[in-house]
Amino acid sequence: MKKTIIIIFYLISAIFLFSIEHLDLNFFIEPRFDENNIDKEKFVLENTVNDSIIQVNIFGGTILKEANSDSSIIAFLDSVNCQYACPIDFLFYEGSDTLNFQFIASNIKHEEIPLIENIILQTDSISVGIFSIYTPDFTVKNEINPDAEFDFDVFEDAAEQAKFLKKKSDFIIMLSNMTKYIDEDIVEDLPVDVVVSFDYQKKKNELFSNNRTNYYSILCHRGFFGKLRLIFENGKITREWIEEKIE
Repeated sequence: MKKTIIIIFYLISAIFLFSIEHLDLNFFIEPRFDENNIDKEKFVLENTVNDSIIQVNIFGGTILKEANSDSSIIAFLDSVNCQYACPIDFLFYEGSDTLNFQFIASNIKHEEIPLIENIILQTDSISVGIFSIYTPDFTVKNEINPDAEFDFDVFEDAAEQAKFLKKKSDFIIMLSNMTKYIDEDIVEDLPVDVVVSFDYQKKKNELFSNNRTNYYSILCHRGFFGKLRLIFENGKITREWIEEKIE
């Protein structure tokens, strides 16, 4: 009986060890969608990420082509297949508790607008922690709601988020619209696996000097979106960055 239990234990362990699981995180950065052509935009997005693999869609940067109100941005994101967003054309004047998506802002708080500091995505084998840091320049370039509390110590904020998520997840992603060089300084000693930029400028994708953190940058309005595919195999998580054409 004891031998049987041991054999079953090892069989279960082997199944877990050699199972393969995928998770796709789709990043639509700086899409600059045409609000007046929303039906076409919705059709394209729905068909772009149609896949058998688990999909999570994250939007960042400038969402709409023309300057619009917060309500327009909320309505647009709520109508497309968006789960999480960190837009830079949303200025924190309006919000809702009944949205189909959530705003991620680790260093911005507002008593009346629901914002989340971080998220943890969990599959059977993959646990991913994600947080988003806005640049202090955001408050200089935009007239954001004065009731929004902005924390300018981005280094401390990122360190707190990374420390918290390290205890809760196996893989950590930082979303940032700061410059690439500041991003590299921020994550130098942090357990951050990937930085995805939601800045308006395209930068070179590369491994940072800490030899641990990959940096990815993409601009959706140029016709592509970024897909970060996480693969769990043989007890380890590997990553693959794919730039897919929007058709």
